[in-house]
Amino acid sequence: MFSRIGQALGRLKRVIHSTVRERLKIRSPEWRRVRKEHLDANPECAACGQQKRLQVHHMEPYHLEPARELDPSNLVTLCMGALECHIRIGHGDDFKAYNPLVLRHAKNAQAFPKHRVTVEIEAKSARLYETT
Repeated sequence: MFSRIGQALGRLKRVIHSTVRERLKIRSPEWRRVRKEHLDANPECAACGQQKRLQVHHMEPYHLEPARELDPSNLVTLCMGALECHIRIGHGDDFKAYNPLVLRHAKNAQAFPKHRVTVEIEAKSARLYETT
């Protein structure tokens, strides 16, 4: 009997922690591991190929979709090196915004480096802001 109560309390605790984390936008304790695994598997910027100053960018922003925080299909590696791909491509040059077409723009920036300015303009025009 006590083991069933203990199991039920354990499940309730996990549900409460998950709900609180999502509401308060607190990172999952698994985020560091998932981030490291992503960078190990994708060790260069998707937009320029640089291998330094890498960041893991959420294609669907964490603050809008906290349930997708650890989803590998929602992550892309972008840099904050000389070309600042994270801000320019990932956020359309505004950290308050996000670029829903980030993957397409990163691939175009990588494939056509001479057209980088055009890709950045496209990223700016695609950016979205959270609506309340």
